[in-house]
Amino acid sequence: MNNKDKLYLAHFLFPETSGTKKIEGVLQRAASADRICRLKFSEGEYTQDLCLQVFKDTILLSYLIDTDDSDCELKTPEKIKRASFYLLNCFQLTYSTLSDSPALLMSRRKYEELREQADAYTLYVLTERLTAETGDVVNSPQLASVMKSPTAEGELKLCSMHEGTWYFQRALYMENNSGGWLVRVSGKPAEDWMIAVPLTRPQLCSIFYRWLLQPIEVSNGE
Repeated sequence: MNNKDKLYLAHFLFPETSGTKKIEGVLQRAASADRICRLKFSEGEYTQDLCLQVFKDTILLSYLIDTDDSDCELKTPEKIKRASFYLLNCFQLTYSTLSDSPALLMSRRKYEELREQADAYTLYVLTERLTAETGDVVNSPQLASVMKSPTAEGELKLCSMHEGTWYFQRALYMENNSGGWLVRVSGKPAEDWMIAVPLTRPQLCSIFYRWLLQPIEVSNGE
């Protein structure tokens, strides 16, 4: 991986940090990784900030915040699945199929503006402005409720290597007692779109697990 690719990867994964030893180690190993994910998640006092690097026959989990947990390898489907649910603070290992609810579409820039101003708006005003952007009067109030008062929030930054080029995706997760939402946003500065769909925590964990498991060769044992 050349310095230009390393710079793009660092800017996408770690825009808010300078090069710590932990981050430098992740970037050095990225040259031989097939995929990389930075996961940030918080719910009450539970927080996670870590990177998972997917190699041909293993996944390396590296914690980015101060923790007593050491870096570890995940080599079997069972361990990868347990980690996928544990890291998102989910202990319900069964999940339903995705709902048929229509996705909400709008400008990424407008969505980020509304997200930043959500605390200043009443729920009524936030709902009105979100509905005006999406055109959906049924589901926009539910998304507005979660944006206004989330009890759990997460971010997935997904990097995939294909034919020598890194491709980036970014997804956000928000949840409160009214339900959960997965928000996918455009990963390129020139693009301006956002897609939001209702999603439960176990469904999110399952999607995350399949993304981690797909590109690696794993054994069936522990």
